[in-house]
Amino acid sequence: MGLIVALSACKPKDADIEKSIAGAISAYPGVSVTVNDGTATLTGEVADESTRSAVETAAKSVKGVKSVNNQLTVPPPPPPPVTINPDATLQQSVSTIITDMKLSKVNAAVSDGVITLTGEIKKAELPGLIQKLNEIKPKKIENKLVIK
Repeated sequence: MGLIVALSACKPKDADIEKSIAGAISAYPGVSVTVNDGTATLTGEVADESTRSAVETAAKSVKGVKSVNNQLTVPPPPPPPVTINPDATLQQSVSTIITDMKLSKVNAAVSDGVITLTGEIKKAELPGLIQKLNEIKPKKIENKLVIK
């Protein structure tokens, strides 16, 4: 009986394990750890998957850790930057679209990436025109067309 008590007294306490892990992961800001019955739970946000894995490895290396519950999150990558074509390219593409769609009563001007449409168009032709214009990546389309 005395031997069992002596062995359990030698086991690291959760608070001591938690303190050791906190020291081991101190290079990773925004990461927190709690320990319960030798299971370390990691929470917070890290920059990428390799950092997430490195923090988990550091926690596992601490004496007394039975397992690691890695709840660290990685933010999604930022969206790609929006590409806006230069005015000359847009103007040429707009002219080609209007000619190809045989929209002789539609006029277009391009300034600072903004396509301004004027003139007349049939209701059925408008969605196709707008779709094709969006495909050439303008900053904006100002529709001042009169629908006939």
